[in-house]
Amino acid sequence: MKERALVEAALYSAGRALTIDELARTTRLEPEAIKGHLRALAGEYTKRESALEIAQIGIKWTMQIREEYSERARAFAPPEIDRDILKTVALIAYHQPILQSDLFDMIGSKVYEHTKGLEELGLIVRKPSGRSFALATTRYFAEFFGLKPTDREGIRRIMAQKAGVPYTERSETTPSDDPDTEAPLPSSPVTDPVSHPAASPTATANE
Repeated sequence: MKERALVEAALYSAGRALTIDELARTTRLEPEAIKGHLRALAGEYTKRESALEIAQIGIKWTMQIREEYSERARAFAPPEIDRDILKTVALIAYHQPILQSDLFDMIGSKVYEHTKGLEELGLIVRKPSGRSFALATTRYFAEFFGLKPTDREGIRRIMAQKAGVPYTERSETTPSDDPDTEAPLPSSPVTDPVSHPAASPTATANE
């Protein structure tokens, strides 16, 4: 394995600026060797006129898009997801298909804002089921998180970690033929707790 390529891979994978010490811990290379590789990589990227650059920011080094390309490239960048919403989509992916009323019991009234946002991002679908909605992830969900769509248990295992819930393997899974969803949807009607008059106007409107 080439040392310079290892340093390059570490910068790419980090997605943020790293100090020499951080790179040393990750690559197990000597700090002085890392400094030499970083300078060489910076020169190589500049020489081939790449849209990417290896840049030093204070005491840290990073791999980033050159300023002249950043504005156009920003349109292709995936949206960032708030940690709280990430936990919600992780719960949906782990328990899917799951009723919105059941998810309400887990995370409370923020379920409406979160599921609406996740649907707008194309990460989940909501389908009417009785007086609630059945929630499931989409094909794009796996692509967005860099997961293998066919490895359902692998996805559940990873999402269990993100959601902070114990992972339990399912004895059997039912594949979905729907190109837009990752799981079948329940058909039994369940009353959504916020559909009662006592619910908040905002929550009812979001349904």
